[in-house]
Amino acid sequence: MKTLCELKRDDLEKDFSKIVSIVSKPKYICKKCARVAKDKKYLCKAVELKDI
Repeated sequence: MKTLCELKRDDLEKDFSKIVSIVSKPKYICKKCARVAKDKKYLCKAVELKDI
């Protein structure tokens, strides 16, 4: 799977249930686009939320 930062609208519809699990209880935020995820591998410029 691409990073959340690279997803297009069509990808959201296709992988919706997987995306919901990735963004539930987020621990990281992307410094580039402000998307959040529970694991930094899903973001291109991840920063741990507790570090902010």
